[in-house]
This record gives sequence, structure tokens and C-alpha cells, in this order.
Amino acid sequence: MRKLTFLLPAFLFALPAAATAVDYQEEVRPILNKKCFKCHTGPRAKGKLRMDSLSNFQKRIGGEDPVIVPGNSAQSLLTIKAGLPASDGDAMPPPPARPRGAEPMTQLELNLVKKWIDEGASFEEGGAAPAETASTPAAEGTMKTDELLNWTNSAGNSLKAYFVGMDGANVKLKKEDGSEFSYPLANLNETSQAQAKKLAGQ
Repeated sequence: MRKLTFLLPAFLFALPAAATAVDYQEEVRPILNKKCFKCHTGPRAKGKLRMDSLSNFQKRIGGEDPVIVPGNSAQSLLTIKAGLPASDGDAMPPPPARPRGAEPMTQLELNLVKKWIDEGASFEEGGAAPAETASTPAAEGTMKTDELLNWTNSAGNSLKAYFVGMDGANVKLKKEDGSEFSYPLANLNETSQAQAKKLAGQ
């Protein structure tokens, strides 16, 4: 079984545990505020993507209609569209918004947002899981464990993390440094899927 020691867009631990996590409030939100909020705020937010409301924004992170895929900026609609050339009609901000002062992210800003997503798209300071998610009680029947377990994805790459719980179609795990994240159950191999379901009492 191979250990995850290099960048893997299909799995979450793309950075060494010692790396400093990107802070959403201090580093990412100001970028979104400046470059995205013109179109993505309020009840009439474009694409029904409301970034000014944390609870609304979190609904589009992971799940069935994600604009952000935690741990994978390469498959996240936010960074895909923000990274398109201005001549592309699908680029963000779209051409009609540019005369109103909407500006695209700089490469430095885009790289920072990508790093935040690759780290798990956490909202709390220091890269911990979003407060609204972390405070949600585990589903009834979930087994609690303090054991550091091995998790392997469908590509055969592995990492060690603590099991926290199940969040819909995602498994909630915790790294050795204490930071938590969600990972799609379907992206784990059969053994790790079965392990997660057993721990969740399913």
C-alpha cells in the first residue's frame, strides 16, 4: 500500500501536516468579498450561490450541487471558472459584470483560494472544520473511536486519520494535527467505505 507523500488531486492531504493552513476569514474571505460578492450576495445571488451568508455558502461546498469540492480545487467550479481566460464566456466574473467594476482574481489570489480548497475548505481559524459542521452531533448509532485508522481511496493512496462521523455522502475525518475535513464516501475503496459505514452504525 502506497503512502501519500506527494500531491494527489484525488485525495485531501496534499500538504505536509506542518504546513500552515490558509485562514478563511483572514485570507480567503477578503478575496471573495472583493472579487465575487458583487454578483454572489443577497437573495438574488447569481447561480443561487450566496457567498455573504456562511450557512448558504456551506450548502454549496461538497454535497450534490457543489461549487467547491473540499480537497480538490481541480474539480471545484469556483476555481475552474475563476482560472479561465477573460476571453472565455464561462470565465468569472462574466463579461456583462466587468463594466460594473467586477475584476477577476489575480494568479496569487487564485492560488491562495486553491490552497484553501485543497486543504479541505475549512472556515475556522487554523483550518479546523466549519463550526456549523463540527458542532453537529454524530448520527445516532455512530461509534466513537480515538483510534488512528488507515483510510485508502479508490486510487490506492492511503492516509491515517481519526473517524469523526458521517455527513450525508461524506465521511468526516480528523488529521493527527486536529484539523477536520469531509471526504466523499464514494471516493474511498470498498474496505474504507465498509469501515466508515460500520463506525457510523450503518
